[in-house]
Amino acid sequence: MNFKQNLTILFFLVRNKKSKDGKIPIYVRVTIDGLNEKFSSGCKVLDENWDPKKLALPTDPSHKQTNKTLGQIKADLERHFDLIQAKSGLATPTLVIESYKTPLNGQKLKDEKVKNLAFSPKLDDLIDNYIKFSEKKRKAYEFDQVPSPERKILFENQESVLQKELDKISTEANFYRCYRQG
Repeated sequence: MNFKQNLTILFFLVRNKKSKDGKIPIYVRVTIDGLNEKFSSGCKVLDENWDPKKLALPTDPSHKQTNKTLGQIKADLERHFDLIQAKSGLATPTLVIESYKTPLNGQKLKDEKVKNLAFSPKLDDLIDNYIKFSEKKRKAYEFDQVPSPERKILFENQESVLQKELDKISTEANFYRCYRQG
């Protein structure tokens, strides 16, 4: 069930956070039915180049870019407000801002980073083990020596274990690649 909710977006300066160059950060306040949350827009402006109704004034050298960015933020927040209302029926400022700040497929991207972190050490370990194995095998055949039959079997077993580990990692990587595309 959808409720009629009122969304208000206000841009304002936080003067107590003035930077060394005199610029003041522009914050965004999202208000829905009396509840509000705020966050930084990432834009800064000199106090004398700001009008709360007209935003950045033409006296500011980057006023066009600043106003364009603020306009885009407002449009995106309105879109996310509509999206949250459509999904859950009731939007809150926190939900709207989280949705705005989270990129599309945000959870999927977080999952990918976790999988990458888990996948990387496995691959590093496999490479280290393969290098050690190759070095042992190279030394065994050094100076045209032929290792004993027992040593050959040991090398074959170690190579088989490394191959299985490589196959396992390849399977995980292929699954992961399919997961990303799906």
